[in-house]
Amino acid sequence: MSVRRIVIDASVALKWRLRDKEATTQADALPDDFVNGKLDLLIPTLFDYEITNALRVAVAMGRLSETEATVAIADFQEYKIERCDFTGMQMLAFQLACRYKRSAYDSGYLALAQSKGVWFFTGDKRLFNAVEGVLPWVKWIGDYQLGLIPVTS
Repeated sequence: MSVRRIVIDASVALKWRLRDKEATTQADALPDDFVNGKLDLLIPTLFDYEITNALRVAVAMGRLSETEATVAIADFQEYKIERCDFTGMQMLAFQLACRYKRSAYDSGYLALAQSKGVWFFTGDKRLFNAVEGVLPWVKWIGDYQLGLIPVTS
């Protein structure tokens, strides 16, 4: 069966809760397309650690209440997003981190997308700018349009 599949990072999912000013409309379309069966989402297992930490920081900074963060975690767990084990991608992530001078965390998402042959959407401008033009399958969340995503088998 052919389907549209993408990798997203925590910066995209956090826009669903933290309401960053930029690209929230496009970010909001992702879970709608996912829930409606139009799109499969892939994430490395480190996603859950990043979400948890970012929500803790948001609470510490007064951007969310502890209750709102707890609800957000429960909501993220409700999405049955495919979590991919990092073990088989560790070497590729390391190589990408060295080549593009990115963190191992950022490179975990890059490695997953590259190994699966799918697009990767990020809301992290620094990551996007570092690989834009070099890795054409890395996309800025503000450019999200379901119909442009290649269908994979």
